[in-house]
Amino acid sequence: MIETKARKQSFLEKFGVYYLGLFKRIDRTHRVFDISDEELHRRINRITYKGIILSSITGIVLVFPTVWVDVRFTNADPVTHYGWVLGITVVCVAIEFYLLFIIALKAVHEVSDLINIHATKNELLNNAIFGVKHILARTALELPDPELKIMGIDPFERISKKNLLILGLLYKAKIFLTNFILKYGLRWTVGNSVYGLPILYEAIPVEAYWNSVVIKRVVHEARLRLFGFALANEIANNVVKDHLVSQLSYEAKIGCLRAIGNAVVMTQNYHPNMIILLLRFQELLQIKEEHRYDDWNLFLQTLEKVNEKERNFLLDLFTVAVAFDGKISRLESENLRSAYKEDYDLYHPRLMQLTECMRTGRLNAALELCRLDFVAG
Repeated sequence: MIETKARKQSFLEKFGVYYLGLFKRIDRTHRVFDISDEELHRRINRITYKGIILSSITGIVLVFPTVWVDVRFTNADPVTHYGWVLGITVVCVAIEFYLLFIIALKAVHEVSDLINIHATKNELLNNAIFGVKHILARTALELPDPELKIMGIDPFERISKKNLLILGLLYKAKIFLTNFILKYGLRWTVGNSVYGLPILYEAIPVEAYWNSVVIKRVVHEARLRLFGFALANEIANNVVKDHLVSQLSYEAKIGCLRAIGNAVVMTQNYHPNMIILLLRFQELLQIKEEHRYDDWNLFLQTLEKVNEKERNFLLDLFTVAVAFDGKISRLESENLRSAYKEDYDLYHPRLMQLTECMRTGRLNAALELCRLDFVAG
C-alpha cells in the first residue's frame, strides 16, 4: 500500500528518534479535546518561549568565542587569523547544532506530551514512516519527509523538487545573508566600531534572533502535525460512532479516498497531515485496492454519480482534507468551484475558517468544523 523509494533512514532522523525515546513521557490520561483552546494556546506558548530563551542563550554563548577570536587576531597574519577563526568556529558550530537539536527535540516532545497522542490507540503510532516519533524527529531537525506513493497516490506529483531545493537553500542562507548585510551595512554607515565595540559582535544578536525563529517554526509545525494526528483519529472515531460508513455506497467510499487523495497532490507542498487522514480513512473503509485516487476528473465524476447525501458527505471530507495542512494552495483555490459548484458559498467560508483554526492552533474549534454528515455545508 505504501511504496517508498530506496530509503535509508538518515543519521539525523535516527538521532532524533533515539533522543525522543530517552525523554521521559508523562503517563497522562487526558484527552487533548478536553483542554480549552485558550489553555492549549497558553501552554504551547510557554513551551515556545522556553525554547526561544534556551536557543538564544546557546547562540549568544557559542557565537561569542568565534567573534572574539576574529577580533583578537584581526592584525595577525592571514594564516594565524583565519586558522584560529576556522578552528573555533567548527568547534562552536558543532556544539551549537547539537544543543539546538536537543532543545528542538525537547520542545516537540513537550508539545507531544501535552497533546497526548498516545491516549489514542492507533497502529500508525509506531509506523516506521508516519509514527509520531519519526514525524516529530523530522519536524524538530527540519528534515524532509520521505518520498513515497500511497495507494497509487504520489504526493510529489505536482511539486517541483527544484523549487523545493531552492526554497530550502534560501531558508538556510538567511542567517548568513542577514549577518553579511548587517555587517557591511554598519561598516558603510558607522565604520568598524560602535561606541568602541567592533561591529563583528553584531553576529551575536543575529544568531540569537535566527535561533529563536527556528525554534518558533519547529514548535508551530509540531503543533500542526500533532493536531492533524489527533483530529484524524477523532474524525474517524466519530464516523464509526455515528455509523456513517454503513450508509455509504461503494462508489461513495471510493469517493472518500479520492477526496483526500486529490487534496494530497493539489496542496503542492506535501504535508504528512493529509497522509495520516488518508491512511486513517483507508483503514476505516477497508479498501486496499488502487482506484486512481488522485485523479481530479474522476473525483468530479464521483460527485455527479453519488446521491445528494453522499455528495454532501464527500464535500465535507474534501473540505477537511484541503484545510488539513493549515493553508490553501493556488491550485486548490483554482479548483474549488468545480467541486463545490452551487454549494460554493456554503463550503468556502467553512474551509477558510478551518484553515485558519489549523494554522493558529485552535484545536477544538477545528474539530467542530471537521464534522462529517449528509447535510450540505
